[in-house]
Order: sequence, then structure tokens, then C-alpha cells
Amino acid sequence: MFDKINEKICPICGKDNNCMAHSDEPCWCLSVEIPQELLDLIPESKKKKACICLKCIRDFKDDPGKFINERILYNS
Repeated sequence: MFDKINEKICPICGKDNNCMAHSDEPCWCLSVEIPQELLDLIPESKKKKACICLKCIRDFKDDPGKFINERILYNS
């Protein structure tokens, strides 16, 4: 059985990512630079299936080490 990926949910934190992929407006993520190191944190099964939310992007850019440590604790 395959789990369907909800493209409106951030693959990192599991919260709403405000994706606009299926709207008439361009998605906000097209104008944001997303560090490769953050993209590398996405589980393989969720890569290229949903946008990372802006909060995760900003938190990672502010302090990558803290962000990674918090994700490890959150996912443990």
C-alpha cells in the first residue's frame, strides 16, 4: 500500500505549507532560495512531492544547526 503525499503539507514539519501549485497564482516558493542542505533533510519518499513551508526555510537559514537538532528531537 502506498501513502498518498499531501502536497499542501510541509515534508519537514508536517504543517500547512501554503502551496499554490494548483491555483492560478504562481507558488511563493518559486521566488525563495531553498538551501540544498535543507532539501537534503526531506525524507526520500517525500522529495519533489510537496513544498517546504516558509517557516522551515527561514528557521533553517537563521540557524541550520539548531534547526537540524530540533528536527532530530522532534522526529525521535
